[in-house]
Amino acid sequence: MTDLSASAALALATEAAREAGALLLELGRSPATGIRSKSSATDLVSEADERAERAIVTMIRKRRPDDALIAEEGSSAQGSSGVSWYVDPLDGTINYLYGIPHWSVSICCADAAGPLAGVVFDPSRNELFSASRGAGAELNGRRLVVTDKRDLASALVATGFGYVAAQRVTQGRIIARVLGDVRDIRRFGSAALDLSWVAASRFDGYFESVEKPWDWMAGAMLVREAGGRVTEVDQKDPAFPHIIASGPGIHDDLISLLARATDGL
Repeated sequence: MTDLSASAALALATEAAREAGALLLELGRSPATGIRSKSSATDLVSEADERAERAIVTMIRKRRPDDALIAEEGSSAQGSSGVSWYVDPLDGTINYLYGIPHWSVSICCADAAGPLAGVVFDPSRNELFSASRGAGAELNGRRLVVTDKRDLASALVATGFGYVAAQRVTQGRIIARVLGDVRDIRRFGSAALDLSWVAASRFDGYFESVEKPWDWMAGAMLVREAGGRVTEVDQKDPAFPHIIASGPGIHDDLISLLARATDGL
């Protein structure tokens, strides 16, 4: 085990996220460079993603050289301390490249007992969502609490789509089966922010097929520390929901609705 406290982990995650966010804002003032595709022709990464990741990884490695690192753009280290850092340097790359101000930096620190601290930073709005184990979740120092919604029919639910065309077709069918049973659906393009907004009561619920831990671990911690529930579902199909998050009052109903929506697909 490590002697890293939740407060120390949160402080380091916050500092690293803010540094990366400032760098991304500065790089965003110039035309994007180094753009290439990843999982599909529509799944892009840029030099900005890579430079932001490098800034985060450099800071963590300097302060915590024995910790493990798992980052979206390829940075990794095995570690020997029992502590791991999950890093998404730019969640919402497509929004960023299009100049849409809805993207984030997401960092989660975990030990053998699970998530220790998590940060999702929205540089465009200067909003820092943060949580540490057992201490609740905050937005710029203000305590967060999920909605007390109990009626799924009046719930505003966020989601996202994959980058593989065949998966989006299936996800469109799922949405068609969900839409009539909720207030409405929102799709903004950053899984980390979607989860943060559930923690902040801006959404009542969220579901998506995201499976990589850097996409959802920090956001899921925020939801749980804000009093919400997060369920990780075994996917029969990569297009099906993997992470389902909401306030406790609608959670079971949302899981049941999604099970019906995916039945037979």
